[in-house]
Amino acid sequence: MSLKIANFTQAAGSALLLASALALSGCVSDAFFEGDADHIPTHASDKYPITLAKGPQTIEIASSQGHLSDEQANAVKGFVHQAAQAGVTPMTVSRPSGGGASARVASEIASVMLSQGVPRNRVIFTSYPGPASGPVRISFVSVYAQTKPCGDWSEDLTATYSNSSYPNLGCAVQANIAAEIANPETLVVPLPEDLKPAPSTVLAITNEAASVNAVTLPTNYKYTSAP
Repeated sequence: MSLKIANFTQAAGSALLLASALALSGCVSDAFFEGDADHIPTHASDKYPITLAKGPQTIEIASSQGHLSDEQANAVKGFVHQAAQAGVTPMTVSRPSGGGASARVASEIASVMLSQGVPRNRVIFTSYPGPASGPVRISFVSVYAQTKPCGDWSEDLTATYSNSSYPNLGCAVQANIAAEIANPETLVVPLPEDLKPAPSTVLAITNEAASVNAVTLPTNYKYTSAP
């Protein structure tokens, strides 16, 4: 009699476990197929996607010295190169309304821009309220790549129990990639591929096939056949 009770108890326990497993599998299946489960981004490209935005790009050149230094001239050249890579014109040079030193610096900046190939009619000169020692601002409007702001330290890196990466992981990498994109518009519309001339390609292949690496023996040794 005790043996029958034990078998009945074991069978009832197995049935209960099977029913629980089927119920859980049904819940997982419903969540999977119906999209109830939330997507948890794990990769940096998912957490910090690179997007395009349009707005002004600005650089400020100090005018307190009354002239453009070599470092400042190089900064202006780099900024002009950045605008050229983005295919953006015109460019705006805005100086303080006080004139004086800032007016001289703005004139020197314009000379540097013209020497870098910016047409004179594509440079707009404006002024803003400010003292003569205020900075000169150079700006242009373009499309640029960006990602979400970095610096999310909302979690303690030493006390994470979810076995997942911390929120700020990968943000700096994504921000650097976005900053290094020369023409962000190519992320949407890629540049057309240049067609290489067929004759030169065929000639290069022919020359490579005709070139044979000849193996030569050193001439400063005397070779004798084995006896």
